[in-house]
Amino acid sequence: MASWTAYLDPREALARLRAARADVYFTRMQVDRLATVTGELNTTVLALRGEVEALRQEIAAEGGFPAVETRAGERHRTVLEAMRIVRDDDKSARATLWDLRQSDEYEQAFEEEEPLVTVLLTTYDNWPLLGERSLPAVLAQTYEHWEAIVVGDAAPDGARRLVESFGDSRLRFVNLPYRGPYPKRPDLGWMVFGTTPWNTGLALARGRWIASCSDDDALRPRAIEALVAHAREHRAEVPYGCYEQHSPNSEPERHGEFPPSWHHWGTQSALLHGGLRFMPLQPSDWIFGIGIDMSLMERMLRIGVRFSMLDEIVWDYYPSQLWTDRMSRETI
Repeated sequence: MASWTAYLDPREALARLRAARADVYFTRMQVDRLATVTGELNTTVLALRGEVEALRQEIAAEGGFPAVETRAGERHRTVLEAMRIVRDDDKSARATLWDLRQSDEYEQAFEEEEPLVTVLLTTYDNWPLLGERSLPAVLAQTYEHWEAIVVGDAAPDGARRLVESFGDSRLRFVNLPYRGPYPKRPDLGWMVFGTTPWNTGLALARGRWIASCSDDDALRPRAIEALVAHAREHRAEVPYGCYEQHSPNSEPERHGEFPPSWHHWGTQSALLHGGLRFMPLQPSDWIFGIGIDMSLMERMLRIGVRFSMLDEIVWDYYPSQLWTDRMSRETI
């Protein structure tokens, strides 16, 4: 059989030969490069295996994964706590408290025969309960020298009409132009709902003492009288009492212990010395995963505010997250 070169022009055959040689050369270069990359990958894999083994040994020495996760969680909480202290500026707050104790305003809260008490009430769209439960409880107080500031969190006009319908000059209604702002997720927002209206009321308060009540809770009739007397007797800057928690389909639970702690204290079970206006609620508390009441309590404890507990129920608490579906806003 004749060679294939017999049918080709010599120049064309030479060109094909050169092209074939180039292909072979290129293929050889790719193979060499692949071998180099494979060697580097093998080296990297061996190094990573060594690091993984060292990490395994370190974790084992620390007590295993659960122990490491626990310590990581503790470090995370420590960092968050440090950030809260920086945000709250404890050093300046402590200095302000010490200055307050040297002022005439401070002494008048204890020495006046019947000091004015400001009751702060915040409301959004639950104003019917405000009229059925919270405001009647304020009006029923045995202590009569009070003013009540109802601050709407961009509440419907029905809230204003309700407050005015009581016809009591001690009641004042203020409505904010917009709500919040709060986190859009309800599970985060509940920790700071009402922050803005409460702070607004705090700025407007004229009382020597500050009391609080939500639109779905109720103060006991003797709450203000008993707490003012307790404050005067014990020189307490934050006198507080016990509270009874009411949950759907369960018996009431009594809460309250000294010193104050989580689930055993709330602004609604306490009076705040009027000079503590420099400590508003923090709308950023949701970032730290803490509710505004507990955050305020911890801030005051850190700077040395003087608490004293009255062993008496002063507040009936109806947790809104239990009685209300926050997603649909339908009352249970």
